[in-house]
Amino acid sequence: MPLRQIAELLEGEVVGDPDVEISTIAPIQDAHPGAISFISNRKYIRQLAETRASAVMVAPELRDRERPEGTSLLLLDDPYMGFALLLQHLTRRPREVFGVSERAHVDAGATLGAEVNVHPFAYVGPGAVVGDRVDLHPGSYVGAGARIGADTTLGPNAVVHHDCEVGERCHVYAGAVIGSDGFGFAPNLRTGLHVKIPQMGRVVVEDDVEIGANVAIDRAAMGETRVGQGTKIDNLVQIGHSASLGRGCFVVSQAGISGTTSVGHGVTIAGQAGIAGHVKVGDGASIGAQAGVHGDVRPGAKMLGSPALEGAEAKRSMVLLRRLPDFRDKLRDLERRLAALEGGGD
Repeated sequence: MPLRQIAELLEGEVVGDPDVEISTIAPIQDAHPGAISFISNRKYIRQLAETRASAVMVAPELRDRERPEGTSLLLLDDPYMGFALLLQHLTRRPREVFGVSERAHVDAGATLGAEVNVHPFAYVGPGAVVGDRVDLHPGSYVGAGARIGADTTLGPNAVVHHDCEVGERCHVYAGAVIGSDGFGFAPNLRTGLHVKIPQMGRVVVEDDVEIGANVAIDRAAMGETRVGQGTKIDNLVQIGHSASLGRGCFVVSQAGISGTTSVGHGVTIAGQAGIAGHVKVGDGASIGAQAGVHGDVRPGAKMLGSPALEGAEAKRSMVLLRRLPDFRDKLRDLERRLAALEGGGD
């Protein structure tokens, strides 16, 4: 499509040739004529002068930056969002509707909405309710009494256990398990063994949530485990029983959230971070990669390290930690000099 049409779609301003034809999207360092690229990170600005892209989406302050003669600019307040919206537009395809495969199992007591696709070897249990335009891919499982909202997709071998609920426009990727039993056991002081606590609650996933491959979200012992609207969960994340995540959270791969933890709205939890149970994380907080959180986190805090400390304090501690070998050597030298002085005094 011509750059002019892309500008109308994204509500941006063209600097250069509005009629240049765009056929693909590419990273700025690999782009070629016919491609549109974007700059959202300042470290890539210098590549604007060398790119072969026909157009680049940039912030308005880059209007007058040097660029090749054949490269136009598309000025956007948020180039990264422009990139995402343009990709969505270009990759949108009509959805094929084929209905229920003969090799799938849909219980007679289940309810399916309009234009539902149930692929081979998918299972829908008794009393389950599946909304309009849902796609259940091969091997996916919807347990008894579970509810799946409209326009949601369950990937291959994704599982939504009994009585759990997934909202509208969600995507649950391959191998994710929603509603398996929480890790609840009581120690038997007489035998030294552990007795299982039945997990009587459920999981509720609100609308517009993405749940990555092989994520595990455990059902509550009582009540519910809840994932708020618009939250995005990367692959291999564990969310424990009775935990709650607010709206618009971002949870990166291999993070672990213990049971009964309360995470506020707009919280970012980076890769391999761990949050202990009975902890409250305030709105807008950020938990750094591999951080270990053992206490409550105030709203907006940036936590680093294990045990996790707030940003500035954590950075000072990290600097001191790196200097410990030098401090040790200096201390040993001081001890030797003090011993020599004390010996000379005798």
